[in-house]
Amino acid sequence: MKVWNDVLGYDLEIIQDTHMFKFSIDSILLARFIDPNKSRVRKICDFGTNNAIVPLILSEICDVEIDAVEIQKEAFEIATENVLHNKRENQINLFHDDIKEFIKSRNNEYDLILCNPPFFKVHEKTKVRKISEAVVNARHETLITLDEVVRAAAIGCKHKGKFVMIHIAERFHEVFESLIKNNFVIKRIQFVHSHIDEEAKKIIVEADFMGNPGLTVLPPLIAHESDGEYTDDVTKLFHA
Repeated sequence: MKVWNDVLGYDLEIIQDTHMFKFSIDSILLARFIDPNKSRVRKICDFGTNNAIVPLILSEICDVEIDAVEIQKEAFEIATENVLHNKRENQINLFHDDIKEFIKSRNNEYDLILCNPPFFKVHEKTKVRKISEAVVNARHETLITLDEVVRAAAIGCKHKGKFVMIHIAERFHEVFESLIKNNFVIKRIQFVHSHIDEEAKKIIVEADFMGNPGLTVLPPLIAHESDGEYTDDVTKLFHA
């Protein structure tokens, strides 16, 4: 079933399908981790755009061309509807394609690539709660792996172009290993905690393709107060 949702603090409305992967705070954290206006960004790409929430948020804060790629047909159709409904079709270009194929003709094209990839590996012991095939594909590496995402970003990024990705903290080592193997230099990292007394659940990483050394570890981002409300650090991201 399709439902309309307002995006907190943004002049946006999006359709989400209850049988598909719905956007979460991760999408907002990813979209707001870097300010394109301060990084001389002229062209952006969002890998695995789902319902186009990340490019739509970016369109609220910058006026640059954004490509967005989605392999799943149903998600691509919803993304198209969302872009048209919010009148962003002159800024956001949507592509129904496999990232691995899409990027082959876009060597060194982007100043910034973002990705909220599938978090979980698939192997014989994986227990997949099959809500729908679309959700399984969005959450598990059935269509693309972490290494393939990073390799595609390395192809698409300009020299010293930026790649920003959110992932689960337990795969911290794999994320760093893949970035370094593909000639990225990690520039900023932030650990995301649900509550102040809990271990980190997510990491957000910014890396430069063939960039200069120099890593900044940002203060941890705490998502929720003890009463369950969002912290001030998170709510300020809900405004363009």
